[in-house]
Amino acid sequence: MTQREEFVRIALTWEGVPWREVGCRRDGANCIGFIVGVARECGFLIDIASKEADANFTRPPTKGLMLERAKEDLDVIGRRDILPGDLLLFRLSNEPAHIAIVTQLKPLMIIHSDSSEQPRRVRCSTLPHGWIPTMAFRIRELDE
Repeated sequence: MTQREEFVRIALTWEGVPWREVGCRRDGANCIGFIVGVARECGFLIDIASKEADANFTRPPTKGLMLERAKEDLDVIGRRDILPGDLLLFRLSNEPAHIAIVTQLKPLMIIHSDSSEQPRRVRCSTLPHGWIPTMAFRIRELDE
């Protein structure tokens, strides 16, 4: 199994974890905390939260910092180059505000910690209506 396949496999085991405003563990995670938690389980250290966030991700990212941190810690890729295991960043209300892991391409499926639908939890889904990814990112270690 490749690192990319293992990353997706581990992400899928988080399905059903409750959404929590701040958190990056299996007892609760928001969208960024979910990505950070899965990466940690795979042995990758990424910090896309915020410079103020501590090791347990007890503070949410500050406005506008999500995109800046993602660009520092991840490789930007073209949307046509997306593979399972890559990350999609979404703008909601003109701010980059949500991030998800691609689990399959056809049809495009994601897993994400979703607070927009009840129950709020990590779930697999197609892209919600009207959600258009702003940018795509790749975790560098997935292709090593």
